[in-house]
Amino acid sequence: MSFSGGLDSGFLAYLLKDMCHVDLYTVGVPGSTDIKNALELATMLKMPLTIITVDETEIVEGIKFLKEIDCTINPLEISFELPLYFVVKSSKYNIIFTGQGADELFGGYHKYLRQPERMNEDFKILITRTLPRERKIAERFGKILRTPYLHPDVVRIAQNIELKRKIKEGMRKKVLRELSRELDAPEILWKREKKAAQYGSGIWKLIRKMSRKRGMSVDKFIATL
Repeated sequence: MSFSGGLDSGFLAYLLKDMCHVDLYTVGVPGSTDIKNALELATMLKMPLTIITVDETEIVEGIKFLKEIDCTINPLEISFELPLYFVVKSSKYNIIFTGQGADELFGGYHKYLRQPERMNEDFKILITRTLPRERKIAERFGKILRTPYLHPDVVRIAQNIELKRKIKEGMRKKVLRELSRELDAPEILWKREKKAAQYGSGIWKLIRKMSRKRGMSVDKFIATL
């Protein structure tokens, strides 16, 4: 399972841990937020965790791979797809669970505080662009993605919840937090703030550092690979 130690993947891990054997995989640069959060939560859940630390050489290889998969992929998309790439590449299992869809369905991104109506637009992009690309990434390594938040029943229920219930008093993913609390998930899980994969893993910061070393913008650096 792709695991950042945040609410989305953490809640899934909590639900799955007594149903089947699940190994957790976390990607990040040494000392990153995701690695620290994942270690803390995995210990509380008593679930096996594999930490995948990445360096500049591996980032370059990953960028080239993603550009081969999708020639239209942009730098921001590359930065948030790299953690999944490293997980599916490293995992010894054929089935990979991810928390995809929770942000778009339950209001996870910071921009939704100002523009909650963008959730529907982002969900369409997820279904038509992001998810097909991620399935291709997994298929290249002989893996299958499982996305429980995108199960038709979950989508139907989520889309029928009023926006004011998803984001309330500045709290994003209010419904998901309340549910995890009611099901006795660890407190640090339902109180944890959202941090996008490219930032929590430290990958975006590393890409910017690599670009600056070459005297280039991120866009130009990625274009040269």
